[in-house]
Amino acid sequence: MMVMLCAAAMVGCTSKLKKENEARAEDMAQRWEALAEHQKESLEEAQRELAQTDSLLEAATRQHDELHQWVMDHARELNDQSPEVLRVNALRARCDSLKVRFEVLAETIKYIRKKQKD
Repeated sequence: MMVMLCAAAMVGCTSKLKKENEARAEDMAQRWEALAEHQKESLEEAQRELAQTDSLLEAATRQHDELHQWVMDHARELNDQSPEVLRVNALRARCDSLKVRFEVLAETIKYIRKKQKD
């Protein structure tokens, strides 16, 4: 009688553990799906931002190069506090900032793609 009670208790515990494990497995599968979806959305957003940053960087670089050439052509007439010189410096800082943003976004995309393969 005692053996039968122990066996019944063991079967009951085993089926309870089996149900809990199945629930955990289902929960983990849902989390993996959510992670994959999040990575996909993050990748798409980073790609959009990279394209926009690239356009802004090209425009800022073009403006800087044109104004820099003008300042160099008129260097004898200008001083360090001339509005054109200050504008060239501000454009250089903007270009540098956009380059850093571009590089960070490119690395973010590379990292997400690597994680998607894993």
